[in-house]
Amino acid sequence: MKIGTTGRIARASARRPWLTLGLWLVGLASAIYAAGFLGDALTQDDHITVQTEWQDTQDLNDHYRGVDSDTETETIIIRSDSARFGEQAFTEVIGEVVDSVSGIEGVVGVSVPTAEMPFPVSESGFTVLVSVAIDASTDSAEIGTALNDAVASVQESGFTVIAFGNATAGVIFDELAEETLVKGEMIGIGVALVILVIVFGALAAAGIPILLAIASIVVAIGLTAIIGQAFEMSFFIVNMITMMGLALSIDYSLLQVQRFREERVRGRSVVDAVTIAGNTANRAVLVSGATVIVSLAGLLVVPSTIMRSLGGGAIVAAVASLLVALTLLPALLRLLGDRVNKGRVPTAHPGRESRRWAGIARTVIARPAVSATIGAGLLLVLAAPALGMRLAFPGLDSLPEDNTFRQAQDILVEDFGWGRSETLVAIDGALGTQPEIVALASAIDADPGFAETSVDWYGDVAFIDTKDFYDSADIRADQSINRLHDEIIPEYLGDTEATWSVGGNQAGSMEFTEVIVGSTPAVLAIVLGASFILLLLAFRSVVIPLMGIALNLLSTAAAFGLMVAVFQHGWGAGILGLPQVDGIAPWIPLFLFAVLFGLSMDYHVFLLSRIKESYDLTGNTRTAIAAGLGRTGSLITGAALIMVAVFAGFALGDLAEFCQMGFGLGAAVIIDATLVRTILVPSVMALLGERNWYLPSWLSWLPNVSIEGGEFVSTPSPQEEAEPALV
Repeated sequence: MKIGTTGRIARASARRPWLTLGLWLVGLASAIYAAGFLGDALTQDDHITVQTEWQDTQDLNDHYRGVDSDTETETIIIRSDSARFGEQAFTEVIGEVVDSVSGIEGVVGVSVPTAEMPFPVSESGFTVLVSVAIDASTDSAEIGTALNDAVASVQESGFTVIAFGNATAGVIFDELAEETLVKGEMIGIGVALVILVIVFGALAAAGIPILLAIASIVVAIGLTAIIGQAFEMSFFIVNMITMMGLALSIDYSLLQVQRFREERVRGRSVVDAVTIAGNTANRAVLVSGATVIVSLAGLLVVPSTIMRSLGGGAIVAAVASLLVALTLLPALLRLLGDRVNKGRVPTAHPGRESRRWAGIARTVIARPAVSATIGAGLLLVLAAPALGMRLAFPGLDSLPEDNTFRQAQDILVEDFGWGRSETLVAIDGALGTQPEIVALASAIDADPGFAETSVDWYGDVAFIDTKDFYDSADIRADQSINRLHDEIIPEYLGDTEATWSVGGNQAGSMEFTEVIVGSTPAVLAIVLGASFILLLLAFRSVVIPLMGIALNLLSTAAAFGLMVAVFQHGWGAGILGLPQVDGIAPWIPLFLFAVLFGLSMDYHVFLLSRIKESYDLTGNTRTAIAAGLGRTGSLITGAALIMVAVFAGFALGDLAEFCQMGFGLGAAVIIDATLVRTILVPSVMALLGERNWYLPSWLSWLPNVSIEGGEFVSTPSPQEEAEPALV
């Protein structure tokens, strides 16, 4: 067998390591330069890209009641523990606030209540709202930061001063996201180093995956900054790139470095060892990376900017990780040679098969039916709570109590009766239905889900504004919108010629959920179909891809069940320090499915490639299973633990949606690496025996793109650069 493409790439990189390294340094410098434009490429505006009823309502509202596009409004909340509006102490604090914000560049006006016009002042007199008009063309992040700093500088005893608005809230949530990102990186990198030392048994080898992960993240961010100039992307994409870059780069490095060390133990030259690793491990990496990419590509069909951004970010991270693994790593291994084992742990034996994992495999396949039944039973038990999953965005109540945005919202609700969010009913053709519309507004106001209802007339168009009483995650908030849409409005306008639509925050969230659910069949078809085809081509078997898909679906369902149990039902949430909310964010299940399917296929390809390689040599499936798990068990477990550490950083953040995402990913990875790869895959393959490799005769025309390589025979030349041959 000739050297494959990945083997030739690895050999070329290894034979000219300094040239490869130089090109990568140039590429990294270019990526760092491009990353400087990242801020211009990202947005906090996340929306659905198809027309919806919410968008119809918003379009009508913008047309008739469009606000002054030149300015936007921020609110400064001043609340006293004892002083009332009009008293000297309160007046002095108001003056201090006005002085602090008036000098900010971009602030064009400040309005405060007066004795003659005491609005907005709470009924108790303890809380006052100051309105700040800002230039809409000013950078929202800069002015939001300046406003938050200005109000924070007002430190009068007995007073609480908080800024509330889009600009200031955007800065607060950006900071929370950044804190979560940093926490994920620090926890992930720290734990990764410890686990890599344990897995590799050497400090030098343990440092390589971290170095390559950093390189892939830098490249991915640079590429994103370039792509973002043409496509709208959410700022969450940076979190996605960091998370996936760490996870995938470490995965791919583990496999290649371990194979290189194995070949050195067998007496291969450095270039030969790199070539063999490239021709075997890197083929598995390439197939695995392709599976990850096609799995994540399913997210690109969802008509949502945030879903496309998350999917796009993960794809870019996967591409960067592949480039690093296929080219940069072989060059580094060539330069390091046996120095890759420096700082070796005394008890470690680099490159040797793990007897412990081989023993586990033999134990499992000794009673495959029992092992498979126990493994599948445990997964089904874990998956059971997923049947009660409710999709809903976490409300403000899920934020920490010291979060200023939550505090501001609570004050507005308590002191001014503001709703948690707003709902808008737009009615076209309203001229002949004034009595019905007035009655409708009264009925809406009388409903327990709404308050502060008013009617605004614009010729033949009427708008009914109302405040939502319940938090967005409360199931009663959804019930109120459904009741409004299906019962209240039709009761009053059903027999008229008027047309109507419902908009607002809660209605928009519910429509987003409907769009996500509606996109699910297409995503499933893309992910499952593409994964089946790739595995079919890689292993020339229809059984292997079917088994992989079935087991991945089962492990994903188990992760969903754990997520629902912890977040929705609150089982163990307090112990784990996680927030309990009334539902799972609508985008998370579909997102997790695509990501988890890709990551699970990583492990599946890694394990199966070594099993197939051993099977081709021995012709015995059970022997091959033990050998494959013996060679990859510690790698898969180590990679899984590293991923769990990375995801744990996100799970321990303050944003409930990130908590759910991090927990779900971590739970799925650890389930996959333990129950699935350690118990279910070996036991099911042992039960199937020779049927694992079944390929119908009518598919014999498929190209042979086997990822397990062939027997390597080094050329007789003693030189390191001697060109090897594969037979």
